[in-house]
Amino acid sequence: MQNLTETIAACRQKYERLAAESKAAGKNAQEVTREQFTLLLSGISSCRKVPGIQAHMGYESLYVCEDEEAALQVRGHLQRMYGVEDKDSLLEACFQLFRASRDYEHFMTFWKQAPLFDLAELHPEGRRRFEQCRKQAEVFYPFLEEKGFYAWDINERVGLCRNAAACGIISEEEFWQITDLWVRQAQVFYHSYEEYALSCLCGALYDMGRNEEDLRDFLTINDRIIESLLEEGGAWQRSSWYVPAEREWAELLDRNSGCFITKKALDEGFIGYMYHDTPCPDFPDSGWRFFVGDESEEYIADSEHTTVCGLNTICNLFPDVMAYLYAEVGRRFGRQEQGWKEE
Repeated sequence: MQNLTETIAACRQKYERLAAESKAAGKNAQEVTREQFTLLLSGISSCRKVPGIQAHMGYESLYVCEDEEAALQVRGHLQRMYGVEDKDSLLEACFQLFRASRDYEHFMTFWKQAPLFDLAELHPEGRRRFEQCRKQAEVFYPFLEEKGFYAWDINERVGLCRNAAACGIISEEEFWQITDLWVRQAQVFYHSYEEYALSCLCGALYDMGRNEEDLRDFLTINDRIIESLLEEGGAWQRSSWYVPAEREWAELLDRNSGCFITKKALDEGFIGYMYHDTPCPDFPDSGWRFFVGDESEEYIADSEHTTVCGLNTICNLFPDVMAYLYAEVGRRFGRQEQGWKEE
């Protein structure tokens, strides 16, 4: 585990160095459209060879198979590898096969002592497997924190959908509709390709499992691909990270009950204190209350200074609160230099 930690740290330094060198050289990244950005998010998966796709699919537009014979090869590959035959089975594969990010979300609630569920609810084998996976994922937490494994799942899902669009399993319109959610997630959790790259690498290693020899080879392969994307002339190096003209909101939660937040916290874009109160019975209320932390009692007492928001909105703005949402009523947390501390 120590060697793996050192390797990941070295990869992070390399990705940051490549980005810094590009910036120092005065090489301005090209602005990209939202559609091009969507394709760039599949940077790693798009580099893999697929029967029937004779050349790299590129990142300018959706690739379409040259003829029906090539399309049949791609369809056969998708059916054999992923059980994908139509749109429904494609969506099932995307969410069932690539779910490292959801695992990480669950693990974070335990790392923050705000567990999503009681481990005693699991059967012994289920608990053993959960504990094993949680320990495996915890190695990556110092590098990723709330950024999690989202990038790996996004990369794989977009890549799988690109292959499905190439052979006609889904239409171009369906492709953009399906991938919209993942583009929005990427905007919430990442702000650069080097951040996205590190999350991809860590997610890939988690997904691969714990066979050390296979893990080492898998790390080397994915690191080489990432380096080629970030180095001079690479697709991520020459492209800007997409920022929409108007903020796009991602659906991050299965539920979206309300919460209270002071207007000062919204105006300053900062939450320094939060607590879980008894929910109000008059409307769907999560019970969560968010503050900057230095509001006076007089300020808080004035209802004009507090607003009701959906909990999903808060998580879009402040994703590092997500791991605490299952904390029991009565628990309070203050922001420290490094994360949150219970008060």
